[in-house]
Amino acid sequence: MSPRRLRPWSSRPRFAAIRDAVRRTRRRRRHRLLKPLTPPAAGSGSKATETNGATCGQRECAPNMGQELGLEVLPEDIIHRIHSIMPVQDAARAACVSRRFVHSWRSYSSLILSDRTLGLDDTDFEERKTHLIDKVDKILKNHYGNGVKVKTLKLELGLCSDIKASYLDRWLRIIKSGIQEFSLVLPLVMNKIYNFPCSVLSDEAAASSIQSLSLFGCAFHPTSILGRLRRLKSLHLCHVHITEDGLGHLLSKSSALERLVIDACSGIICLKIPCTMQQLKFLAVKLCKMVRVVEIDAPQLGSFHYGGTPVIYVRNSSQLKNVDISPVCLSGILSYARFSLPSIAQNVESLTLRGRSENANTPMLPSKLPRLKNLEIALLKPHLSPNYDAFSLVSFLDASPALESFILRVEQDAMMHDPVVGDDTEYRRQNLECRNNSLRKVMITGFCSAKSLVELTVHILERTHSLERFTLDITYGYDRRTCNIAKFPTARMIGQCWSLSKRALEEAHRAVETADRYIKGRVPSSVQFEVLGPCPRCHIGK
Repeated sequence: MSPRRLRPWSSRPRFAAIRDAVRRTRRRRRHRLLKPLTPPAAGSGSKATETNGATCGQRECAPNMGQELGLEVLPEDIIHRIHSIMPVQDAARAACVSRRFVHSWRSYSSLILSDRTLGLDDTDFEERKTHLIDKVDKILKNHYGNGVKVKTLKLELGLCSDIKASYLDRWLRIIKSGIQEFSLVLPLVMNKIYNFPCSVLSDEAAASSIQSLSLFGCAFHPTSILGRLRRLKSLHLCHVHITEDGLGHLLSKSSALERLVIDACSGIICLKIPCTMQQLKFLAVKLCKMVRVVEIDAPQLGSFHYGGTPVIYVRNSSQLKNVDISPVCLSGILSYARFSLPSIAQNVESLTLRGRSENANTPMLPSKLPRLKNLEIALLKPHLSPNYDAFSLVSFLDASPALESFILRVEQDAMMHDPVVGDDTEYRRQNLECRNNSLRKVMITGFCSAKSLVELTVHILERTHSLERFTLDITYGYDRRTCNIAKFPTARMIGQCWSLSKRALEEAHRAVETADRYIKGRVPSSVQFEVLGPCPRCHIGK
């Protein structure tokens, strides 16, 4: 297929890489051509004659140099190398302006096909959808007919809700021996859900070469005919219907798998990661509403991200260092984590917990997280119980003697705000001897006038002698912006801040007053303390 012809001026900025490569080649060849000529034999002429001869020889080369060193005469392997490292859109444009690149395009091995890469993103929606199917069909038909070995194939077809299964089946024939990366993205809403054919990966040559597999918006039901995916390192299933048996077949053929992401998939109730997953280092299970139990027996697993019902069993957890648990709607995640994590993740060093609708205070338990260094807790909407005591989060600090960094995020309207009343003695818990001698950095975003939150802040300031920096962010997350607030304190003045309602802005002012009255005077002189109030540009006066 001849790629879509664009206006010549639109492709010029795209060829900087080609121009540089050609210039380097020209310099190398010019250096060889301009070397001094071999001196003549003794007695054949004067020194002036030798010099003139060399000069004349170089002048004779000069007129032909541009022609000899042009793009058209570059070796075939250099042309293919230049073309192979270009994005597909640039590769197609290059083929529009050079016959050499047209030939290379017909064997181009990295195909990322979408409306954007094919230059269709500025056309009418219906026209774009029709042209996308037509162009993808022609490109893959030509590549398949020419026997091209495609290494990367990414089909991003999110526009095509009415695409026929026969088209997809025909396109997938190009998955042969030599393919390394395959990705298929289909619309979430289709006239008929597409069943990804297991037969595509039943060929041993194709199955054994693939290293990355990603499926979005289809059904996939692997069986025992699946080939051995002996080089597969990354597997991502998103909005895919797959049964427990099907996933079991898939994992049994993927012993080299290092990264597994299962996102919003249906059909799985009990997720089992078997001990055959000897190389698995990263596992993420998110938004799988049917999953009730997760059983993990992967000895090299280092990171586990989970969003769902927290019933988790982990064996061989010696390498598990990073844990992120974010239930979709279940309450009590903080209590569950405090009970269960010490037994399943003794070596965890980084822990992120997002609690929603917590109805019980976090319990004080003797169990420890002895190696935990970084802790992040988020209290999310809907409202926590009116009786929820944020001070009970001290339980995590007490259980983590090696803790160095603590971030608490309170989502807007997640906590009930108490009025600022009484003297400063009201904001101190008595008879609590929990201390931490490693904690250096603390940040609370969404800080408000809730009494238990003020008590937690006071406790950390008075009981943490190693503290170096304490930040109270009144307006929900300056540190998540492009410029890190810890490094650039003026970052809050750059870009657009999070919006605040009139009521939230009033509460922000109360929180600033609370910090000034009850907290600021307790800050040790050795601690860098900062209160990030409403932004003068984005919030004040609106």
